[in-house]
Amino acid sequence: MAIANHFYNELTRKYVAIFGTYFNQLKIVRNNIGGVAVQEMIVPISYAPFQKILARVTQDPNFKAQAITLPRMSFEINSLNYDPERKLNPTRKVLKSTVNEVTGSRNYLWVPSPYNLNFSLYIMSQYSEDAVKIVEQILPFFNPEFTSTVKLIDDLEPIDIPLILTDVQNEELYEGDFLTRKSTLWTLNFTMKAWYFGPDRERNVI
Repeated sequence: MAIANHFYNELTRKYVAIFGTYFNQLKIVRNNIGGVAVQEMIVPISYAPFQKILARVTQDPNFKAQAITLPRMSFEINSLNYDPERKLNPTRKVLKSTVNEVTGSRNYLWVPSPYNLNFSLYIMSQYSEDAVKIVEQILPFFNPEFTSTVKLIDDLEPIDIPLILTDVQNEELYEGDFLTRKSTLWTLNFTMKAWYFGPDRERNVI
């Protein structure tokens, strides 16, 4: 037996969109020997594991699909864990702001369940300097968290969603021998303090 009738608040989809939005306008600028900017580009970002991106970069040159070039970023959800430290009283109700004009009642939700979404952000570049330029535009904003106020559910007040930077790693990836191809990979791991709401309930008029 199902624990509830069908409902879908699209919350995981919204959390993914929020995470991607943080990093979707990062730029790098390349200078010549004299320090004059000669190239400026926005670094693309997509939801995908880094192995998929690097596989596309090193694909057969005769492959018909559009090739992917570096630098580039991608991200993915690694895990989803319940957070007991943020647990709220499960008998509390959260009222929606819209009032039914006919009955005068308002729908409500039970308090949400706290979960931690663990994301990994991958920064891939052929040149180490390009990767460092991207990383240095991210790190100053996480001490170690960055909080945004987000409207998750219609007719509910916006909620603060902290994003915490938990770990930064760097490695050099070689395709073939050490002289043929090298890619620099930075991995930034984050924890998003998310909330999951259940279905709408109708509050009877007293």
